[in-house]
Amino acid sequence: MPLWLNVVIQILFIAVIFLVVYNFLKSHVLYKFHPNRWLILALSIASFILPPVVAAYFRYNLNGTVWQYVFSAAFLIFFLWFIDLKSGAIYNTGKKNAKDIKIKPKAKPNRVNHKKNNKKNKR
Repeated sequence: MPLWLNVVIQILFIAVIFLVVYNFLKSHVLYKFHPNRWLILALSIASFILPPVVAAYFRYNLNGTVWQYVFSAAFLIFFLWFIDLKSGAIYNTGKKNAKDIKIKPKAKPNRVNHKKNNKKNKR
């Protein structure tokens, strides 16, 4: 298998896993928190810039290690969370909080008696 095909398959596989995990986190965990969106953006930027800087400082190669995927996942989760906070989509997860109210007419029990009494009175 050519190297470029191996890379494309790996990227697609990881992207699908990250999106599934993010949607699960969004619908079960993240909607409960109401953080400042700029704080989440700052965490996203830090998780993007900090790992390569620290790896370069300690002369450690992150390529092909588990840490590469962990830092990528952290960046994607923070960035997607920021986008959802910015658009307000995180709090509209499709769950209905309010029940559909259907107004039903009530039977008026005295109406029948009133009509019978009026007929008797008119005769």
